[in-house]
Order: sequence, then structure tokens, then C-alpha cells
Amino acid sequence: MEVVYLRFPNADYMTDVLRAITAVIEEGTFKVSSESMRLTAMDPAHISLVDLELRKESAEEYRVSREIEITLNVEELVKLLRRAKRSEALAISYDDEVRRLTVKLADVRGGKERDFVISTLEPMGTSINPPNLNFEAWVKVSSDEFYEAIEDAKTISDAVRITIRPDSLIILAKGESRSSQHKFTKGGAALHEVDTRSDVTASFSVAYLEKIIRPAKQLSEEMTLHLSNNRPIKLSFPLSGGKIDYLIAPRMD
Repeated sequence: MEVVYLRFPNADYMTDVLRAITAVIEEGTFKVSSESMRLTAMDPAHISLVDLELRKESAEEYRVSREIEITLNVEELVKLLRRAKRSEALAISYDDEVRRLTVKLADVRGGKERDFVISTLEPMGTSINPPNLNFEAWVKVSSDEFYEAIEDAKTISDAVRITIRPDSLIILAKGESRSSQHKFTKGGAALHEVDTRSDVTASFSVAYLEKIIRPAKQLSEEMTLHLSNNRPIKLSFPLSGGKIDYLIAPRMD
């Protein structure tokens, strides 16, 4: 019996959302209700976490007959959606009797439809709730500009130090004989808002930051960084009808 039906005017949006999830996990469990679809999962190394919420208004059509959990190989679903063309609409339905997800790509102008069927996976066991963390500072910054700073840092070191000051955001990487620093000043084109009473700083893996921000920046031109001294960083990206947040553990060396 079909318990979930979602329809989107094109596949690009969901493809980008799911690609952003696979920056952290390959497989995950979606909790689907009449109001929203939610996924919270941690990577195998327990260094990063993704928390996705898509409300029903994110879809052109959203029908859920009862609350249900659907466990999927998200990477396999992304591979299918990459076959979509710009002119094709996307519909996703789930039949809980056969435990299969059907992905329909429809080209209305061309009078053509393509159906892909994916078997779902066994439930993954204990669910994860996002931790309730309090942060000492936050900034809103251009996603592209922050990603460029991380790309520069990658050429210097495998770790980067992020500092939020009352007037700026600083991304610093140091190697044995080289260093790079990006400073975004409050009031400039890249740094949109700053909220902190004092300097707040922590270090993080460049590889994790790059892997997460590369797909997530396609979803939003602006991201919010939440930071505390030597604690996990939270990266937030607003979506149309939802949001996607990440947590990354600090580097303590």
C-alpha cells in the first residue's frame, strides 16, 4: 500500500539535498510524517552529524497516510536522480507492503516517463536525536566565500582554526613552513552578521569541512556558523521549506 507520495517540479532540488546528506552517510533512515520528513545520522567515525528537515511545503504535492520510517541507501538514490533531465518532474512514492521506493521522472513536454524501483533496507536500530548545544558565537557568511577559504587551507594543512571576533571571522591554516589566513570583516560583502561578546575559536579537520560544504553550498548562498571554544561547530544551511544542519567535532591536537 502506498503510504508516502511526494512530487517536485524538477529533480534538481532533491538531488542536491540528498548529495548534501551523503557528505556524512551512505545509508540513513527518514522519519516521514504528515508534516515533514526528517533524517538525523552520524558518520561511522562519529566525527560529523547531519540533521535534515524538509517540511511538507517543500514539495509541490505531499501525501503521507501515516507516520513511517524508511531506511535507504542514499548514495544509490542519488545515482538514479543524476539521470534526471532539467525538463523532468520528480515523484517519489513508497509502498510499505513490498518495502519498495518508486522514483518517477516525467517529461510532460516529451510525453515520456521513467520509473526506477529501489528496495529499502532493514531499520538501522536506535535513532539519533540532534544534541542540544549552546554556542558562544555565530556568524552568517557567504557559502561560496567560506568554501574558498577552506580550499586555500587545504593546500597548507589538514586542520584549520576558525575564530569569530566581534568584528570579523578568521580562518587560519598553518603548516611547517607555510600559512594561509582569510579574514572576513563585519560589514563586508561576504560576512553578513556577527554575534559574539568575545573571541571564540576552535580547530577542525579541513577534509570534513570541505566534504560537507562542497555539496551544501549548492543549497544556499548563505550559511550560519555556530561556534564555542574548542567545542563542535554547527553549520546551518536554510532550505526552501526546511533546513540542513551539520555538527563537526573539534581537532584537539
